[in-house]
Amino acid sequence: MRIFVVGGSGMLGGDVVSETRRRGHYVEAPVHSDFDLTEPESVATLPGRGPYDWVVNCAAYTAVDRAESEADAAAALNALGPRYLAMACALTGSRLLHVSTDYVFDGAKGLPYTEEDPTNPIQVYGLTKRDGEENVLSAGARAVVVRTAWLYGPHGRCFPRSIIDAWVAGKSLRVVADQVGSPTYTPELARSMIDLLERNPAEGIYHAAGPEAMSWHEFAVRAVTAYATATADERPIDIAAIPTAEWPTPAKRPRETVLDSRMLASMGIPPMESVDLSLAKFAAALATESRTS
Repeated sequence: MRIFVVGGSGMLGGDVVSETRRRGHYVEAPVHSDFDLTEPESVATLPGRGPYDWVVNCAAYTAVDRAESEADAAAALNALGPRYLAMACALTGSRLLHVSTDYVFDGAKGLPYTEEDPTNPIQVYGLTKRDGEENVLSAGARAVVVRTAWLYGPHGRCFPRSIIDAWVAGKSLRVVADQVGSPTYTPELARSMIDLLERNPAEGIYHAAGPEAMSWHEFAVRAVTAYATATADERPIDIAAIPTAEWPTPAKRPRETVLDSRMLASMGIPPMESVDLSLAKFAAALATESRTS
């Protein structure tokens, strides 16, 4: 297959590019200055670049709190840009995979969310991502939306990296324990995404997230434990569990947005590996990075 990756230098996009090449597919991943998703004139160059079997959009505005004061910037990258991209794909016949988020849900269901559940975002970030989904699916492209959650990976800033850095620095750690989601390791998500593309799926929405549900606090403890094991650091791991009310943020967070990924399983796509196994790989990479920096 010939695949064009938007946002290929990001944490997820980099792993998508690597996984695509590992499987022997042809891939292009232009830098932002060469392909700006927020500029219609830039996106309009897509037809002249192809043809491509798939265009994969990993670009997104992900600063959840900052989006509350930068709604236009968030909408430009999360909602308008995907519409331009879908329109370009419709013109060229390329299929489109667009990455979305669990934050399109309000977190009030109390059970894992399926692809059929209605969306109800409760912050600007989620609203712009929901609008992006709708724009992609209504633009005439043969598009699929892959919702995922709580991304972490070895090649970018992410929650477990920040927590580990703070622990290594000896800082006092307090982490919210009443928000629950599905931590997702970007190399595993990239594998699932390419598995999906290779099956030429029907248009629509698919959930692809880590196989376990946990709170941010549990995720933090498991991440630091993995790093301590990887580095043989025997210092105590003391992370206080706090309620959301004790950690106010500009953007409201959903309480529980676990994603049900059984639709992928029904297509024969293997589940992602356990969080502990992924965190062990993540921690080993971080430890190596620390030793060589």
